[in-house]
Amino acid sequence: MLSIENLSVEFADKTLLSGINLDFQQGDYLCILGANGAGKTTLLKTLMGIIKPNTGQIFLHQQNLFTLSQKQLAKQISYVAQAHNHVLHFKVDEFIKMARYPYHSGFSDWSKTDQTAFEHAIAVTNTEAFLSRQITSLSGGERQRVMISAALCQQTPILLLDEPSSYLDPHHQVEVHQLIQVLNQQHNISIIEVTHDLNHACQRSKHILALKQGRCLWYGAATALLESTELGQIYDQRFVFTKHPQTGAKIALACEGNGSTL
Repeated sequence: MLSIENLSVEFADKTLLSGINLDFQQGDYLCILGANGAGKTTLLKTLMGIIKPNTGQIFLHQQNLFTLSQKQLAKQISYVAQAHNHVLHFKVDEFIKMARYPYHSGFSDWSKTDQTAFEHAIAVTNTEAFLSRQITSLSGGERQRVMISAALCQQTPILLLDEPSSYLDPHHQVEVHQLIQVLNQQHNISIIEVTHDLNHACQRSKHILALKQGRCLWYGAATALLESTELGQIYDQRFVFTKHPQTGAKIALACEGNGSTL
């Protein structure tokens, strides 16, 4: 579905990404981990066509991603930013409907297909109660559901998310994580999510890509990361492990001191 081959990105004589290789399949849920400055957001922006690589290729359905027009790409990949980045002076229903722009020309009308996509998006994300409100009047968690609703209305097979639960309270973090999992498991939307939440990534995603200084330090099944020797190197942080009291899943806890994991 999406293939990255030997991808490298440089800016102002600084290497942001180097030698990234990845095969991403339909229905996958990939979390991208790494410390600040590791290249996570740069990789997302490259997948969105905003940044062009210095070397390497990205293929989407076996077609070079950078040969696609903006509208063609917007029919394949949608994006949700961090919750604190949403300063938008629109009504909720207006904003969600704007996500249909890839399917319209300057003179086309709102269609039955558009309306069906809109109604489906607000039903899945439970945003019906917000439609007449201004986005600026919503809480952080409510705004993030609206952003995800717009992405769903865009009807893309791939959804990119950049730390979607950051700056949210615990209740809304859980709510957003559950919604993303519903989109992946029940609606077959392929997810690529940047996150700093190590345990969320290990418990909810299917695969994890860990970056360090722009390079792939680890890639594999999400459940295997906590067993790897590279975990401590990803963050230059020491961890201890315990079991989740409800699920019994292994979880990692950062502890004082640097070095390898325990």
